[in-house]
Formats: sequence, structure tokens, C-alpha cells
Amino acid sequence: MNCFPPAAAQQAVFINSGKIKFERKVNTFAAMPIFLKETGSVAEDQLPAVIQQYRSTAPQFWADSFELYFSGEESLYQPGNPDMNYSQTFQIPVAYKNKVYSNFSTDTVLTEKQAFEQVFFMKDAAKKLKWKLTEETREIAGYECHRANALLFDSIYVVAFYTDEIPTRGGPESFNGLPGMILGVAIPHQHITIFAESVTLMDTAPEKWKMPAPGKSALINNKDFNVKTAKMLKQFRLTSAWVQFFMDL
Repeated sequence: MNCFPPAAAQQAVFINSGKIKFERKVNTFAAMPIFLKETGSVAEDQLPAVIQQYRSTAPQFWADSFELYFSGEESLYQPGNPDMNYSQTFQIPVAYKNKVYSNFSTDTVLTEKQAFEQVFFMKDAAKKLKWKLTEETREIAGYECHRANALLFDSIYVVAFYTDEIPTRGGPESFNGLPGMILGVAIPHQHITIFAESVTLMDTAPEKWKMPAPGKSALINNKDFNVKTAKMLKQFRLTSAWVQFFMDL
């Protein structure tokens, strides 16, 4: 097992199998006011004081580690710590330990997501984003990455950085569809980033992975998941476009 140093990006070594460590960060100082306004859980005149109190007691970023295993046309994205929990200060118990298996040759995605006390299993086609490639580049985890922009759900601006040195066309969560592996995603309006911290060359294969396993649970598609979780948020009086988006990643 070898970790590629930054200089490897200049050697055009193509990697077909390995593991990527990602850090997902939510800027809670920016996201919390959106959440409170959308849910109406705090009176408008009390909002500034509540936000100030939150900023003085809570960390600015909710950060978690995820791992992405990839081999050829398949990938598995999962929590770095299978026992991870949601942020105890930014208390929105959804999407905190997503597991996403993608098969790009069959265009199918199997996802396991947790929302409150329920676990959902979904099988659907891979998301189709209309990426616009740009000339901008930046280095991420030692690899030269190219920038691409897209709209998610026709309205949410997404910036991605991919490397063509890893031919697998995947990325963190269910992001895909670029000419190489996505090593960085920024969703500015939602104040969410997911960036690779390291890329490790290793022999790995889908038969070694622990896939999302529905068991006796019924498989649903993304549309059904959105309907069910929207009802759940309404039940808990937490209806919020930001939270719904976070669950849809």
C-alpha cells in the first residue's frame, strides 16, 4: 500500500483502484440562520440573540471524515467511522453517515441514509448533472484537478474539481459524470464542502466491500425518499429547504 506524494500528480500515473479520504464540512455559522428562518423555530426578533449565543458556544464547522473505495467502474462512499453521530451542537440528525455504492457501467446507485431514527435504502439511476468544464485548476491531495460547474436540482450551484489521473468517473456522495474522479465539491449557497485529504493506491474490489444491505427493508427510489422525508420534517416541525437538500446529496 502506497500513498502518492504531491509530485505524483506530475507523472501522469493513472490509478484504477484505491481509497480516498474525504472531509465533509458544514459552516454552521452560516447554515444555522438559514435553518432557523426556514423552520420558524425562533421568533424573528429573537433571531440575532440566538445566533450570537450559538456562535459563542458552538464550533463554526461540523466536520466528518468519509472514505471512498474505487475500482474500475465502481465505487463505495462510506463514513470513516461507522459509529459517527450527528453534530451535538448543530443538531440536525440527517445524512450524517451516508453510504453510497455506485456502478457507472450499469448507471445504478444503491444508497443507505439515516434520518432521525429511520434508515432508508434507495436504488436509483445515477444523478445526471450538466457539467460545464472550465480552464481553472487547483491541487487537491497532491493531484492537479480541473474545475467544473453545474446546477443541482436546476437551482443549486455546485463547483467540482476532478482529476483525470483517476479514470473512475465518481466522487463523494453521489456526484459523478466528469472525465475522472471528483476530489473536491463546494456548494456555496448551502455552505457545504467535501474535499479529499489523501489518495491511497491499494488493491480493492467490490466483493471486499460492505455494501448497503436493505435486509427486510423495502428499497425505494430518490423520489419516494424525498416524499417520505418531507413528511417527516413536517411532522417534527423542521421543514427546511436546506435540510431537505442536505438529505438529497
